[in-house]
Amino acid sequence: MKQGSKWGTAPLLVLGGLGGYAAIRLAHSPPTRSLPPDSRGKRVVILGAGFAGLAAASALADQTHGQLRITLLDQNNFHLFTPMLYQVATCAVEPHSAAVPLRPLAPRRGIEFVSARVTGVDPAQHTINTASGGLTYDYLVIALGSTTSFFGNASAQRHALPLKSLEDGVATRDHVIDCLERAARETDALQRRALLTILVIGGGATGVETAGSMRGILEHVIARDYPALHKDELRVMLVEAGPKLLGHMPAAMAKLAASELRRAGVEILLNSKAAEVSPSGLRLEDGQTVAARTVIWATGVHASEIVSGLDLPHGPGGSLLVNRCLQTAPFPEVFAIGDNAHVENAPVPLLAATAVQQGEWVAANILRLLRSEPPRPFHYKDLGNVVSIGHRSGVARFGSHVIGGFAAWLAWRAVHLARITTFRNKLLTTLDWTMSYLYDIDTARVRTPGEKAA
Repeated sequence: MKQGSKWGTAPLLVLGGLGGYAAIRLAHSPPTRSLPPDSRGKRVVILGAGFAGLAAASALADQTHGQLRITLLDQNNFHLFTPMLYQVATCAVEPHSAAVPLRPLAPRRGIEFVSARVTGVDPAQHTINTASGGLTYDYLVIALGSTTSFFGNASAQRHALPLKSLEDGVATRDHVIDCLERAARETDALQRRALLTILVIGGGATGVETAGSMRGILEHVIARDYPALHKDELRVMLVEAGPKLLGHMPAAMAKLAASELRRAGVEILLNSKAAEVSPSGLRLEDGQTVAARTVIWATGVHASEIVSGLDLPHGPGGSLLVNRCLQTAPFPEVFAIGDNAHVENAPVPLLAATAVQQGEWVAANILRLLRSEPPRPFHYKDLGNVVSIGHRSGVARFGSHVIGGFAAWLAWRAVHLARITTFRNKLLTTLDWTMSYLYDIDTARVRTPGEKAA
């Protein structure tokens, strides 16, 4: 593609995302809900500022305007935009683009923000313990997110690179850059091949997006910045234990995603379960081995230790078992949402869209309880799926229609740019995406004090 056409297409990233954002804001402007006098001033504490927690806090604040005390608690002072973690890992965006500061955001919405690490919750006493003190609540929303599950594979936990936090994204990015630098001075062909082999474990959306982006960006970076290497030496493999990619998504999307990945040069191994991860590579359960210095673990979630340790009924992966109204038993004033909730007899996909819907639904149910009205059962609304695959390619489903290629790639960016909370981060992300679109990739490796060079 000519440089001029790239510049001509780049503004679509801005217009599509900002247009979607405007449409969402116009369609979603909830009215103020007046509360009974004896309900005013009650405290709602929301644990976790991910998609679910932030949606609950924002919906409550937007509908009560100071009638409630809304406390949002998170150990980080930023909201992590998790759909962009793989882009941090693949040098497509800078880390600050995926971190939305909470300090300037919360006060503007009438939300009290507390940055602290939760150490315990006592539902019977309505208390929360943190590393810096205790809190009490009238209503509690548990939305602490999840950690990586290695499914009991101790070798993977020791040697694979998880992709769950901002630190994980930066660590993966730095590790891959180190491997490029080492490969550039490696004289042994087999060692160089291992340094340039990247294995991604897990064929869900994160794994598919990571593998596709890693292949497209590193192929260009090698050709541009590493004359001692050849892009044909790069090998990216996606390893999935199941029979298809994108597990919970329709078969048509999985088939199209596999086709797009293979066209981009990604190798796909289906029905292949990781048995052992070591510093030198991967061994599969069927005995096959692959020499690789980079193994990225992009599968499996488990509730945090605090959530899984609560003396409450639990669902899969340490999640809390909740009723259709998203309440725990026997504490109807305690709600769980997002990755922390397993809806009894009505499981829903663990997606950012689900988390946002549950956060807004819980906010509405808390207001109903404050008005002495019964809570309503949660109904998940399927809004479709979008998955980005490498450079200018993706797959998307809207209703029963599945599309691929550039249109799906652009849809991914429009949808996610609309979800970013602040204008600052929308602008930073758009700039990063534009430079990445033009293949102006920043691979500078800045070491912290005490780190050793590879």
